[in-house]
Amino acid sequence: MKIFCVRIGDKYGPQYEEYLGHKLPEYDIVWIREPFDPRVQMQWNKMIGMTLDIDDPICVMDIDVLLVGDYHKVFNYPIKRGQFLAMPGWWRDTDKSKYVINGGFFKYYPKDCQYIYNEFMSNPEFWQRYYIENETTTGPINGEQYFVEDHVKQRLELITLPDEWFTRWVSDSWSITNRSPTKWQTQITSKYRKLTGNDYIYLGGEFHPDIKFVHFTHRNNKPHEWENYKDYV
Repeated sequence: MKIFCVRIGDKYGPQYEEYLGHKLPEYDIVWIREPFDPRVQMQWNKMIGMTLDIDDPICVMDIDVLLVGDYHKVFNYPIKRGQFLAMPGWWRDTDKSKYVINGGFFKYYPKDCQYIYNEFMSNPEFWQRYYIENETTTGPINGEQYFVEDHVKQRLELITLPDEWFTRWVSDSWSITNRSPTKWQTQITSKYRKLTGNDYIYLGGEFHPDIKFVHFTHRNNKPHEWENYKDYV
């Protein structure tokens, strides 16, 4: 199975490629290091996977992640033609309640999604601004997950992986709206507990055994800057 990952620019170094190569040696990881079209910015280049003329599903994922526990269950989760699988976004990056996914992981049949790619490439400049200008998200570059979700729902069955398998996390130097990492972690743990019934996200140097995919979202929040990153390399 092919896994598509974007590493364009100097935000993330080659150690992220090494990390995923070490964690996922049985898969064919396709690294996108340059825009496939000069009009397409950064993470929007993940759309290229929807052009493949193959009959097998592919995965598309962000690289600012830790894979923990029995993480292979994420990649091996079965889907059928006509289904689009995504990780949940239960921590909510937007107050627009109709959105339920996070763009950090998708699994789909490329031929099912050609229409999504075609719509994006009909006016990429418009779509890359759209979700910022309507205040679904913030810039300077963002919105691809909302574009995908809106267009998947037009023709495909959107399914999400179990909430308890995923969490967002922050490095020790990161702060969000003046909250310290410790306070932020306490608040997201409370939300995770209410949603899943699990008592903790991270405790005693270990993630909860249900967690398989840890996402360090936002530009300056990088996994390798978390003090316990070395435990998962």
